[in-house]
Amino acid sequence: MIPTNSSATTNGCDSISSNCVIWQGPDIACIDLCNGDTITEVVAKLAEKLCDILDGGIVANPDLTGLDLTCLAIPGLPPETLVEILQAMVDQICENKISKGEPDPGRNDRLNLPTCLYYLDANGNQVTSLPIDEYAILTAQNLCAVISDVEVNTLTIANHTTRLNLLEACVFPEGVCAIGSGGSEAQVVPTCIVNVGNLTDVSVLLLALEIRFCELESAVGLPSTINNAISQSAITSSYITLSNNSVSYGSIAGWNTNAITLAQSMQNAWVVIDDMYQAITDIQTNCCGGGCDSVSFGYTIQNILNDGEISGLRFIFLNSSMPAPFNDCAGSSTITISDVNGNTIQEIVSVSSLQNDPNGVQVNLPGMNTVQDLNVSIGFCVTNGTDSCSDTQTTVVSGFIPCPVSPTMSNIQNEQATISFVNTLGPTAQYVLDVINTVTNITEQTETVNNPGGPVTVTFTNLIPNTNYNVRITVNYQGATEVCINPTNFTSTGAENPCTNGIDCGFIIDYTGSMAEEITSLKAGIPGVVNTIIAESGANDYQLAVTLVDEYSVAIQPPTSNYSSTPEYTSLPANQKIMNTGPNTNQWFTTMERFAINNEASFNSQIAPIATPAFPIGSGNNGPEPTDVAIGLAVEGAAFMGTWRPSAAKYLIIFTDEYPGGADDNFTNVDVQRLINLAATCSTLGISCFVMGEGNSKTYTPPGGSVTYPWRTFALDTGGDWNLSYDANLISAFITDQCP
Repeated sequence: MIPTNSSATTNGCDSISSNCVIWQGPDIACIDLCNGDTITEVVAKLAEKLCDILDGGIVANPDLTGLDLTCLAIPGLPPETLVEILQAMVDQICENKISKGEPDPGRNDRLNLPTCLYYLDANGNQVTSLPIDEYAILTAQNLCAVISDVEVNTLTIANHTTRLNLLEACVFPEGVCAIGSGGSEAQVVPTCIVNVGNLTDVSVLLLALEIRFCELESAVGLPSTINNAISQSAITSSYITLSNNSVSYGSIAGWNTNAITLAQSMQNAWVVIDDMYQAITDIQTNCCGGGCDSVSFGYTIQNILNDGEISGLRFIFLNSSMPAPFNDCAGSSTITISDVNGNTIQEIVSVSSLQNDPNGVQVNLPGMNTVQDLNVSIGFCVTNGTDSCSDTQTTVVSGFIPCPVSPTMSNIQNEQATISFVNTLGPTAQYVLDVINTVTNITEQTETVNNPGGPVTVTFTNLIPNTNYNVRITVNYQGATEVCINPTNFTSTGAENPCTNGIDCGFIIDYTGSMAEEITSLKAGIPGVVNTIIAESGANDYQLAVTLVDEYSVAIQPPTSNYSSTPEYTSLPANQKIMNTGPNTNQWFTTMERFAINNEASFNSQIAPIATPAFPIGSGNNGPEPTDVAIGLAVEGAAFMGTWRPSAAKYLIIFTDEYPGGADDNFTNVDVQRLINLAATCSTLGISCFVMGEGNSKTYTPPGGSVTYPWRTFALDTGGDWNLSYDANLISAFITDQCP
């Protein structure tokens, strides 16, 4: 600084340069100012420091555009100056310090606790206020406890809700209950107590039920009263009021003088019933003349049969009642039996001693005509020494003639057949045999057998080849006639080919465990059978075949047999092996040898291993075996044995000890019908069947019919025969007999 150019001294200033004036104040280090510096230096240093400040970013009233002050939540209009902003920031900092619990001079930093949060400190003093931070911690702890309790309560409420729903479902049937909204009372629809058919508050219904129950309990009685009535129901025979006027009901134990409930009334009724029981007993014992009221006569009759005829009658008197002291008059009652010829038999019996005997008494009828009606009369008479009771009862016993049991057909050929049966009626019987063509229903022949001396055998001739027939048997005996309703069926064979045209002979063997010994025996005799076939065929050809039949439980998986892995089996062609899976069994059919011209050597070779360790016996499953299935495979379209020659004599030999079981291992009427159909097929083809073994002893009784033998019938219906034996020599004899 320099003095001014003015020569006037104005404002009292001296014309002195700033360089001539010095700073006499203290040293100021921040601006590097020292005592003794000139004023020029002082001003310059201050100006430099101001420039440094300005250059550092502090500008008076800087531009605040882009500054976000939202988080400060400054009330009013946003600040426009730096000072206003700095002040707002300072205010926020102070507020934050207070919220953190930092003491603020001039204000109270403790908060009073609500009464529910009061607690005792370690010294037993009650704490009623806390600093802000401790207050917050205590509050948070109690809040956590509340949250935990709320969670527990929530779970409990959910559980209770579920249980209440279950309870409502049990108490109120679906469709009857309606829950009011807004916490209103539950409602139901009563059906008989109150407000029927309309929604009704449960409390109203409950009250009505209580009233009705109380009324019912008052009318019927308490449980103890009801039990008393039940206990009174046993008849004791000890009350005699009706028979003794001096005894009143009021004196009898259990009597209710003033009955006010149903139970008490019922108890009184039983007292009276007991009294009536005793009085009626007295009446039965003492009243009225004649004790015959307690006596009754009755009987049943059973036929005693001998060879189908009535040989006696059994009288059973369980329908009679003669209480003590009654006995038969003169010790007996009389049974009288008479026939249409005037013959009479009498039997004296003691009915009083037979009235409880289920076996009764048998009266034999020698010499009586029992094929016509018998008249029975029983003269009853019993007495107790005072009263005599008598009655005569009559019964007609229907007579009947027994039909022949199991007539058999044999020697069935193209134009003839023979029927045989046992005559059980003796030489005075007459049998009329009608041969009826089942297609035309015409009786083609009638044979009458008079005075048979023993078994009846009749041969019918001049039959039509390959025709189904019934034989109707009419029995005339002792003036009565019986037409037997179960005809004997057979089919005449086709026109037979002579054995000299060649013979085709097939064997079907039941190859199950029960046949082991029989198969071994059969093998030993088959060479002789083959020799017979060769001899009977003369100079012409023959064919031989053999099929084995076996079955196993269907539970055996995969299906296998006792011989399925042997070389003798696996080497067979596929068309000689069939395995059927039925509902109950796996069935194995194995043709060891098919028909071939003059195949004796091959046939003998193929049957050699059977029933040996090389080709073990099969199993079988249950009783029936599928031999009928094998017959179908042999004679129907499958040609499992090979081809039967039209011009050759044809024979099929079956070995079995069981029923035919079809595909299901069960013998039923279906299998009987199957055998009938197979027999018809064999007959049409001219194949005669010979069934050998215990299978011929198996019987079948159709509903309402007589006993039959399915295998025997099958064999005879083909024009063949049967035998219980397994002897191969019988096969040779059969073929020899069959060959024309």
